Amino acid sequence: MRIWLILAVILAVALAGCSGPGSTSNVEDNLRIITEEYPPYNFTDKDGNITGQCTEIVRAIMDRTGMQAPIEIMPLDEGISLAENGPAIAIYSLNRTPEREPLFQWVGPISNYEQAFYAKKGSAITIDNLEDAKENVVISVYKGDAGAQFLASQGFENLKESMTDIDALNRLMDGTAQLWLGNKKGLEITCEKAGVNPDDLELLPVVVIQADLFIAFSEDVPESTINAWQDTLDALKTERDIDYKTEYEKILMKYSDPEYLQSLQE
Repeated sequence: MRIWLILAVILAVALAGCSGPGSTSNVEDNLRIITEEYPPYNFTDKDGNITGQCTEIVRAIMDRTGMQAPIEIMPLDEGISLAENGPAIAIYSLNRTPEREPLFQWVGPISNYEQAFYAKKGSAITIDNLEDAKENVVISVYKGDAGAQFLASQGFENLKESMTDIDALNRLMDGTAQLWLGNKKGLEITCEKAGVNPDDLELLPVVVIQADLFIAFSEDVPESTINAWQDTLDALKTERDIDYKTEYEKILMKYSDPEYLQSLQE
């Protein structure tokens, strides 16, 4: 009887180790992947499918590692809050800022982006440097975005936040704001979704953010998963096919093609 009791205890401990809240298998099996509307990196196409340059990279990593998880799209501020608390969250595509650095585990870079100020064409607004944008204008920004956080850190008190970048652009167009902090690579698609003609915007000569983009994981995700994703991303960037192109390069080229991007919206 004593032997059977000992065996039962050993079995219970083993099962707890396999299925407990902090176990590796449990976290990996329940990984939740979150992104936002931020073209051309991650966005919904005309059919409501989540697509984009970084989305394809994330899916390529999952295919190679054998992990499967649905991708959810939500406002950035909400997604970051979930990822900070977990459990088992991955969010992309994030600027790896000093403020965010200790909050997550990081894989990347998966792309890069550049943000600048836009005004309505004909507004006669002149902005030659960041200091010029601190007075006499309201700047429409995307809540939770690294660019908005950077401006706030530089003492900007004239920011008007919106829950989506599309809403932020519309604030510029309806006159609620005089400047919009926009993503240069995603301008055409963001305008399409907002119902705005890009020709009605004027790009001002001040680059606010120029940075790489990453996948961020909640702290409870096992280090083995982080390493597997990083190693797989590195392989996507280095392994070349018969045309001497990497899968990573092919994805970037596809989303640099204006005709392909337009086909996703028509």
